[in-house]
Amino acid sequence: MMRETGMKLDLSRAWSDAMAILGSQRDLLIAIAGVFLLMPTLVMNILRPMDIAQGLPPVEALELWIDSNWPYLVLSALIAALGRLAVLILLLAPERPTVAEALSAGLRLLPIFVIANILVGLMLFAGTLLLILPGLYLAGRTLLAEVTLVAERLSNPVAAITRSLSVTRGNGWRIFAMAAIIYVAGFVVTGLANAIVAVIQLVAGAGDVTSFLGALVSALFGAGVTLVLLLVTIAIYRQLAPQG
Repeated sequence: MMRETGMKLDLSRAWSDAMAILGSQRDLLIAIAGVFLLMPTLVMNILRPMDIAQGLPPVEALELWIDSNWPYLVLSALIAALGRLAVLILLLAPERPTVAEALSAGLRLLPIFVIANILVGLMLFAGTLLLILPGLYLAGRTLLAEVTLVAERLSNPVAAITRSLSVTRGNGWRIFAMAAIIYVAGFVVTGLANAIVAVIQLVAGAGDVTSFLGALVSALFGAGVTLVLLLVTIAIYRQLAPQG
């Protein structure tokens, strides 16, 4: 069984620090999240909705939808990655860049950022194949790769992952648990909101307004979870690597 040693993460403090960041930069963060995290997903939900054909298993329907929409999915993912980069640069760069400067710097860093995420994804996939638990553990250990890449101005995606593994030593399961709680909470709230939309659709009938409302709910909560988790990773990094 994997054993950990190192400074223990204070989850309550990490959450409080993340909410403090959100409170101090609320307007700016909401604006960036709205443009780069919410809008691409909203457009996808409206223009390229997933239709589950009758008689087609959900997994096959998902595969068919991905095959038909992968260029849009890649573009949406790149836009979201640029948004996350802009947030990280704005909050972590000591020179206090403007939004335009953060976006420009983010564009230059985007290829390395994407490669780092692909490598993390491959690591998690390989770990998941080994009875699931190693993948979950690695999810906690590699969660700070994006933050370390920006905060420590690393130019090598492997170095960012290695640094994340170093910073999170002793806290892999704690970090995974915190991230999982955020994801599950977001999933539950999104499900409740979608249930309310479904009731409205039953009462008012299906239409453009209710369809848009359903797409907006999914995109809104997805963007919210992404932003909160990003701020939490910054708070965790600052706690575990204050000199980083």
